[in-house]
Amino acid sequence: MAHNGDSKMYKIGELSKVSGLSVRTLRGYEELGIISPSRSDGGTRYYGDAELAIAQLAMRMRELNISVEVIKTIATRRRAYETGDQSSTEMMGILENLTDDLRDQAAAILAMQDELRRTVRLLKGCQGCKNKPTPETCPDCPMQTSADRPDMAQMIWQST
Repeated sequence: MAHNGDSKMYKIGELSKVSGLSVRTLRGYEELGIISPSRSDGGTRYYGDAELAIAQLAMRMRELNISVEVIKTIATRRRAYETGDQSSTEMMGILENLTDDLRDQAAAILAMQDELRRTVRLLKGCQGCKNKPTPETCPDCPMQTSADRPDMAQMIWQST
């Protein structure tokens, strides 16, 4: 690891270890213009703290199923405009759409959490049961008879 003023400089293998991203992923981010290393006089690529932060942000975005194409657009599109006004207008639109998508995703996650909690409550009614867990051997099981049985309970209880 080299130093450039106050900033640490990493070769790609070092950046991989520090960031938790594979060398392949980091090279892909570089090819897409998401991160941009500096080069030594000998041509060695060095990545600074800014590239580390951007690579880790891209990783967090990917963990939320944000496409690499959207990440690339956010990282590179500004350079295509003549004015900050043009750039900021498009960036605001992209980020507002992304915010809406994440809100929808968060709502879906909350709904799934509710489904799981409701199913766990039904499963608690099965604790201590000595019957084989089938509709035939346990016809009064709450997993089968609950009026508001979640789809997850149906998935668990289904006979195959």
